[in-house]
Amino acid sequence: MQMPDAVTCLMGNHERMMLDFIDDPVGRGARWLRNGGLQALASYNIGRVRENSDAEELVEASLALEAALPEGMLHWLRNLPLQYQSGNVCVVHAAMDPHLAPQDQTRQTMLWGHNEFMSTPRTDGIWVVHGHTIVKEPQLHPQRISIDTGAYHTGRLTAAAIGPGTCEFI
Repeated sequence: MQMPDAVTCLMGNHERMMLDFIDDPVGRGARWLRNGGLQALASYNIGRVRENSDAEELVEASLALEAALPEGMLHWLRNLPLQYQSGNVCVVHAAMDPHLAPQDQTRQTMLWGHNEFMSTPRTDGIWVVHGHTIVKEPQLHPQRISIDTGAYHTGRLTAAAIGPGTCEFI
């Protein structure tokens, strides 16, 4: 990669769920297993675990996953930012509360969404680029840009090239 610092990866709900599984496989692991965790474990050749596995199997799978991750990956995942802002464009995984400034957003909202996000435009001039909610085509709304075209299901990954007064979907 020519410019590695030009890429900012954000924490999403699936990364958070995976970390929750590693930290507390018995108490908080089932949610991740239901939402892609079983497939992620299989990609590391970690099998014999199900959403309703007993505590011993869940702990064993959690430890196996932690051991299988490349060196430094767990630290990198734990330190992913929840948002990135450049000028009046803010990028988050899921949503922002349209009534709060970017710096006042909660972790829960940025990872999982907000009930007014899709229906209430911001009034502060901030444009929010987000995924999490799958759309058939990328969408440009007042103060909001939706780019999640369901790559895991459709095979179609969407990005937005944003510049002064422009937004091009690629």
